[in-house]
Amino acid sequence: MPIFALAPPPMPCVDLTYLERLYKGDRVRIAAWVELFLEEMPQRMEELAQCVERCDAVALAALAHELKPQAHYLGAARMHEVLVRIGERTRCDGPADCATEVHELREACADVERELRGRFSP
Repeated sequence: MPIFALAPPPMPCVDLTYLERLYKGDRVRIAAWVELFLEEMPQRMEELAQCVERCDAVALAALAHELKPQAHYLGAARMHEVLVRIGERTRCDGPADCATEVHELREACADVERELRGRFSP
């Protein structure tokens, strides 16, 4: 009987089924969409953090809403779920109380980025 059991492989952060259907399996177009997402996401994360710092509820809710389709296209369930929570919490509690969710979103996006770069690295 083995002393050490191998841990199961981590669950994927993304499911590209939607993009594969949208682009009819064209890996070049999917890769271009993914590259654009990866280029824009750091700036978007910074904008979210600034909204929290400025207590700008309107901008925070709008940006979270704007990012939800991207999470959906990537099949990034955790990222999508956190964006939904940010939108809801901003409306109920205000943006200052969303710092934890924005931090969690950064972590989810970092996981998504690592997985996408692993799949689409040259």
